Amino acid sequence: MKITIIGAGIVGVTTSYFLAKHGYEVEVLERQEGPALETSFANAGMITPSMADPWNSPGILTTLVKNIGRKDSAFLLRLNALPSLIGWGLSFLLNSNKKTFLKNTHLSAGLSCYSLQVLKELRAELGLEYEQRETGSLKVFRDKGSMDKYAKISSYLEQYDMRFKMVYGTEILKIEPSLEPVIDELCGAIFYPDDEAGNAYKFTCEVAKAAEKEGVKFRYGVSAEKLNMVDDAIFGISTNEGDVKADKYILCTGSFSPILAQGVGIDIPVRPVKGYSISVPLNGWNKGPIMPIVDDGFHAAITPLGNILRVAGTAEFAGYDDRLDQDRINNLYELLEEIYPNFGAAVKREYVNEWCGFRPMSADGVPFIGKTPIENLFVNTGHGPLGWTMASGCAKMLCDIVTDVTPKLDPYSYRLGRC
Repeated sequence: MKITIIGAGIVGVTTSYFLAKHGYEVEVLERQEGPALETSFANAGMITPSMADPWNSPGILTTLVKNIGRKDSAFLLRLNALPSLIGWGLSFLLNSNKKTFLKNTHLSAGLSCYSLQVLKELRAELGLEYEQRETGSLKVFRDKGSMDKYAKISSYLEQYDMRFKMVYGTEILKIEPSLEPVIDELCGAIFYPDDEAGNAYKFTCEVAKAAEKEGVKFRYGVSAEKLNMVDDAIFGISTNEGDVKADKYILCTGSFSPILAQGVGIDIPVRPVKGYSISVPLNGWNKGPIMPIVDDGFHAAITPLGNILRVAGTAEFAGYDDRLDQDRINNLYELLEEIYPNFGAAVKREYVNEWCGFRPMSADGVPFIGKTPIENLFVNTGHGPLGWTMASGCAKMLCDIVTDVTPKLDPYSYRLGRC
């Protein structure tokens, strides 16, 4: 049996590996010239079950309205994106009530913790090297109210064996000594010892190599233009290189999944939320962080990855506008200088890789994994800011669904059509 996957990001590539290991003939179509060159390319690099809470937390409407047009805000809603958010946006807001938010937080946490375990198994099986760090992560706060609020969310997730520790003052420096220059500005931090980090692009490239050894055929530079149906099934894909046929098809196209799906009458409630990053060469500087540092106020993170610091974050509702907004990039430089003033002030921007990409955000903050109303079409999308965190677990779950194996987690909660 042949399966064609559309999309060679971290989700599509990992899905292809698991399916090939199960004995399927797998083909992956990717419009770019290699794997992980879009959303997976320069993300924050964090693998954080600790951050499983959806972005549409209670009060998000006030936050969005207050920050319309403010380019220095963590969440930015651009007015020209409003037409594309009608319907989806209402569902996004309805899911921000406390009861639903907590339910969705638990769904994301369960999947994230499961995915971390699958990732560890995959890493050991393949001997993967992707600049990984198993040092945990640290979320820092400048006001006690925000810290107490997030600690409460963390306490909800202890049932998943997700450990956390609240730390204050110089105790923070015992965990992350590099914060000494700004320690007096922090009211406290929360340490998550089980979180990890790593270069998602390098991980995806390594898994792609392993998948090829298992027989997966990657076709780069091939753009899927249309899904073609006969009766109740997909019989092929129109591409820029002609028609492609298989027995089963899987959409792993992130924020672009709704565009392909709507052509066959399927609604996937996912919208793009643009995030930004800068990759700053360390150039021998050795006083940086030993783990990812998440700044709650900036809604951004600083992650050490090999010989660079990756500064990433912010959320921008701007439709499919993929232009790099320099004001948003400047926010990241400011965060770097805020936390590491000596290093940040000396950064030479001409040597920094500035990037933006689309996070595929579902209306309730939980991904869509599994079957569609079309019998031979499946989806694996909607992971929002947790694509790196969830990729391995979602790939394994979808493989189980396709092969009629009972997944470890109940797939009903992640089904298409739930919202």
